[in-house]
Amino acid sequence: MGERGLLILLLAGFCVPAYNQIRKHVFVETKKSWSEAQRYCREKHTDLATVRSQEEAKQLLNITGASLWGSWIGLYRDDTQNWQWSNSDDVIYSNWRADVFCASVNSDGKWTDLPCNLQEAFMCYKETSNITERYTLIEELKTWTEAQQYCREHHTDLVSIKNASENEDLVKKAQGKPFWIGLFNEPWKWSHQGDNYTFHNWNYGEPNNRGGDENCVMMSKTGEWTDTGCNYQNSFFCCEGGSSGQCFYEGAWKTWQEAQSYCRNQGRDLPTIQDQARVNELIGLIPSYSNWYWIGLHRDKENWQWSSGGDVIYFNWGRYLFCASVNAEGEWEDSLCSQGNYFMCYSETSTITERYTLIEELKTWTEAQQYCREHHTDLVSIKNASENEEIVKKAQGKPFWIGLFNEPWKWSHQGDNYTFHNWNYWEPNNWGGDENCVLMSNTGGWFDYSCHFQLPFFCCEGEDPVQTVFSFNSV
Repeated sequence: MGERGLLILLLAGFCVPAYNQIRKHVFVETKKSWSEAQRYCREKHTDLATVRSQEEAKQLLNITGASLWGSWIGLYRDDTQNWQWSNSDDVIYSNWRADVFCASVNSDGKWTDLPCNLQEAFMCYKETSNITERYTLIEELKTWTEAQQYCREHHTDLVSIKNASENEDLVKKAQGKPFWIGLFNEPWKWSHQGDNYTFHNWNYGEPNNRGGDENCVMMSKTGEWTDTGCNYQNSFFCCEGGSSGQCFYEGAWKTWQEAQSYCRNQGRDLPTIQDQARVNELIGLIPSYSNWYWIGLHRDKENWQWSSGGDVIYFNWGRYLFCASVNAEGEWEDSLCSQGNYFMCYSETSTITERYTLIEELKTWTEAQQYCREHHTDLVSIKNASENEEIVKKAQGKPFWIGLFNEPWKWSHQGDNYTFHNWNYWEPNNWGGDENCVLMSNTGGWFDYSCHFQLPFFCCEGEDPVQTVFSFNSV
């Protein structure tokens, strides 16, 4: 490896400690995939570069030269979404408007996740060799569930999309109209392994995950379902053979886990409910004095899946980062971070009347965060239902940003949690569904990009620097 040049820049804004700590950034000209670049940096240096400010991004560009189009940095998309507070508080309370989202395609062909009870046009597909008859846009406004039912009755199912060209064909067919597709997020699982029925019978306003820990489901004596805490004690049913076997009412009161263990010790399980007939069957077993009963539904991890049961191999989400806002009823909604909204700041003060401040100026989430940090402490984080109620009263019916945001992007260097971003316009867009790594262009803008492309890259050594050393290398 030959070193062809060296530039030392003293970074402004750092306090000088007793020792002289230096972070070294090395530009490697040899083109590698992101994984190969990460491996090389970890073997020869510390890791791929973390970019923590606009100043640091500019200084990196001073080594690359204007002729280079783009280079890998250490940012990549993690497998899990990660809701976190702007001020780094633990997320111990949530009050989401909905916890099951359904996917819609907008006029630009980007996908949007929406509450499933909104009404939209929708796209059905039919299993046929005639391409012109395969897809049908239904311009009647329906909820996602109503749309699914209609498509299954009159066609095959709501459409599932396998690739970018198919997505483009459907957008052309829709002629600018947004429409439901068959993709939905189902965090609820049945206790009996392998039962994947999507039938739901939620009570009005349920599930609402009140208090943030309602992870199990009970059924009322009239058949409606409610999410509730798993540690409550209810009577329950045990069933043989999952969704089709005979069920028995159990009068003893147990927690959900105790009820599940009890049933499994008998070679049975809590009931899976695949249709209204099963609901009616269970209602027929209930004695008149009981009100609530455990069923086998419980909350697991988030899980996007197609209505048709096909593999999810392609995504085209319209954005990469969700930010949380509070609506007039005090429920939380995940929103596009780029939209304008009022916002709520908080200040570290013992005076309660001065603690929360509603700013009635429309800003994006990032602009709101910056404003709050400059004039107060940060965007507000909410610890419990009473604090949520207090803040909603202060807003007087106006929706507003809070400090909760969803960050699927991680830095390669473990422990680097900087939220600085410098995305190019309309980036990241996850084009083709596999753009999980990040390159920096010769103008400093960031693009998400397929990790398999071969590009030059930056390595770094050391931790928070007093001095930063920039080197140009070839392997």
